[in-house]
Amino acid sequence: ASGAFAAWGGGGGGGEEGSYGGGGGAVVGSLTLAAGSYTFIVGSKGCSYASPASGFGGAPEKSHNGGGGGGFSGIFAGDLTPFGFQGDGPQTNQDPAPNRDTAHAAAIMLAGGGGAAGQEPKSAVGGGGGGGTNGDAGDPGQGGGGTQSAGGAGGPGNAGPGNVGSKLLGGWGPNTAGSGGGGGGYYGGGSGGASTGDGVEAGGGGSGYISPPYGTATLTTGSPGKDPANGTAAAPTSPYYPGSAGGGGGDRSHTTDSTAGAFIIGPYSGAPISVT
Repeated sequence: ASGAFAAWGGGGGGGEEGSYGGGGGAVVGSLTLAAGSYTFIVGSKGCSYASPASGFGGAPEKSHNGGGGGGFSGIFAGDLTPFGFQGDGPQTNQDPAPNRDTAHAAAIMLAGGGGAAGQEPKSAVGGGGGGGTNGDAGDPGQGGGGTQSAGGAGGPGNAGPGNVGSKLLGGWGPNTAGSGGGGGGYYGGGSGGASTGDGVEAGGGGSGYISPPYGTATLTTGSPGKDPANGTAAAPTSPYYPGSAGGGGGDRSHTTDSTAGAFIIGPYSGAPISVT
């Protein structure tokens, strides 16, 4: 089958003092898929500081008063359903490294999840946007964004450094204080560092990806969570945008939550596509 495919990563979760996670990245283009099995992943929204669960697409759990990063959305060659694609955390369901190596090598197209916010007001910090290509670092200068070749660096912190992102997984923790988690991606973003003051707690976004043998796409990075962008998802003007995917969460009253990613199959020709 050959035709239009699009994906949006999940938005990063918000922090306790009202800071926003970064918006999910977007990959919009055309792919040609030979007959066979493929695995679709729709990235979970980043959990808020009040919700502890990890999610799909390498979305890590929250850490104390920081949120969890959003998950990537994408497609992989082969039936990889025995793998969990879960994010990191103390009650982790993440796959062991050999499974992630297998899945990472099978990636066809990914949109990165947004990095989460730390325990700071939205005027001070915000999670990094998920990639398109590379994810953005938390703003200003927190956990690093995932790239095409490495996970984002963990943020500095006088109460504990953040953890680096890795293949598919956003960095989680540290569990010593309220740092935001990194977004899942082709390479995940790093988590922010834990601080006794303001300024270094937001996580970076995960990277997106397109495998050239399968097709072409436009890769767009989401907006940072810091004012005034407040974690807007990438490419909302696309005709395939579902209207709510990939927004970063914030607002300590929980009236603004992050939203999950999306995977969209647009117009195509050729063999039928059956999704189970």
